[in-house]
Amino acid sequence: MRKIAALSISTVLLALTACSSPSNTNTQDTASSSADPKQPIDLRVGRYSLPTWGYPAGDDFANNIWYRHYADKFNLNVIHEWTALQNEYNEKLNIVIASGSIPDIVIEASTNQLETMVKAGMTADLTDVFEEHASDLTKEILTGDGGLAMDSATFDGKLMALPYTTSVIYEPSLLWVRQDWLDKLNLPVPKTIDDVIAVAKAFKEQDPDGNGIDDTGGLAFSNWLFDGITSTTGFFNGYHAYPQSWLKGDDGKITYGSVQPEMKNALAKLREMYQAGLIDPEFGMKDTTKVTEEVSGGKYGISYGRCWNVYMYGTGLEGQPDMVWTPLAAPSADGEDVFANVGTTVVSYYAVNKDYKHPEILVQLLNDYNEMAYGPNRNDPEVKKFFAFEKGQTIVEQGHLSLARTLTTDDATVKSLEYLIEAIEKRDPSKLDQALTETGKYEPSVAYLDGKGTGYMEYHQVKAFKTIVEGYGTDHLIPQAYGGTTETMLNKMGILGDYEREIFTKIIMGAEPIDAFDTFVSEWHKLGGQQILDEINASL
Repeated sequence: MRKIAALSISTVLLALTACSSPSNTNTQDTASSSADPKQPIDLRVGRYSLPTWGYPAGDDFANNIWYRHYADKFNLNVIHEWTALQNEYNEKLNIVIASGSIPDIVIEASTNQLETMVKAGMTADLTDVFEEHASDLTKEILTGDGGLAMDSATFDGKLMALPYTTSVIYEPSLLWVRQDWLDKLNLPVPKTIDDVIAVAKAFKEQDPDGNGIDDTGGLAFSNWLFDGITSTTGFFNGYHAYPQSWLKGDDGKITYGSVQPEMKNALAKLREMYQAGLIDPEFGMKDTTKVTEEVSGGKYGISYGRCWNVYMYGTGLEGQPDMVWTPLAAPSADGEDVFANVGTTVVSYYAVNKDYKHPEILVQLLNDYNEMAYGPNRNDPEVKKFFAFEKGQTIVEQGHLSLARTLTTDDATVKSLEYLIEAIEKRDPSKLDQALTETGKYEPSVAYLDGKGTGYMEYHQVKAFKTIVEGYGTDHLIPQAYGGTTETMLNKMGILGDYEREIFTKIIMGAEPIDAFDTFVSEWHKLGGQQILDEINASL
């Protein structure tokens, strides 16, 4: 929960210019009980779009299935006060906020934008509105992370926005290993960090691709170190270190993962691997794209990354038809359970103009979306039309046209993944009826397994899903304990991040001693890190 001080609009202007879930039980079908049912209720919004979005014949961005539905169900007349392309949306919204005249509902505002609007007194208090109008399903989804998302939208005890939540269950950094190379070299799948090192050494020295050329490497990662694809994050997790994460300490205060002592142990081991030739001597000059190309091209067979890595790695399948990847939970350095640091459960926020007469509309729109997306009638053909339509041989998504939406909780996502996995293993598509997400992976995965299709990527991601469900679940995840942005963070976090990667890279490559980590910790705090931590903890 955040605390804020009063801030005048002139100050703001100056600053800116420098889940299987229960069904809906109490959704109201009218935007306001006092509204004239014959007179449509105007709802002015600002929206972003992409030129790649498709529409059924006769529809367009301002005339679509969702808006017609809103008119029928809520008597709403949706008006685009302004629009922008997605990559220009934040800039446009910043200008609108600076003008002091926001739309009736602000769609997908960032943390900074929400804080600015709240400080300027632009947004409505939704505390009572949410309690009165939110359906059980909406409440379950928005509080499904233990309350972190709702707390982040709460200022001085008042709910000032609704969070657009997401599931972080997809985010653990897994260890991806070429199973065909393991089989060729008669190696077991790695279960410990020592095993990871042994496999990296074997892949580097024993010609796993069998071409008779010394052209394969050990552990692959990029110069960004902690990206989602060719990463070191899972390696650090094996040492119970959580880089670039805001963590809650035993005293309840927020700390920064990259300055904790566990980081030093992992850096020391990476340094040993580098000296042993098990890490590319030029990794410091190779970005994620380059390293991904090398992995997919057959230079590397072991790397950490997210559950979707295979969509990049699998592009090398044409030249390597025997390529098979095994995703594993990050191995431990000491036999203790490994936890994965993941992102925040909040994507963005929906806020209501304080002068809008019908703040309950936002809650009702979200109820409506959740009921259609996750309620008991979600598989009804008429409901499915709101999320996709067929255009020739192509399925075109259109759920993004809804004004308010959110994603499932981690618990609901795990259940859905379990249904998907069971459906594939038993070849029983009826299991998908209970799943809320990822059901599109079923047909291509089964086709691939039966040798009748090209669902290589989908099936390998399902393998990663199974690894996450069985290796992490929801109780071995460490979400970001803070998702906001303080003033000092805005000004200095980029510099601190560059400094962090520079020192870590030099330590790994031997250009700095391992004790340079201790100097880094001290300097990080002096260069603004301590001020950031003070600001974060003062806001809680």
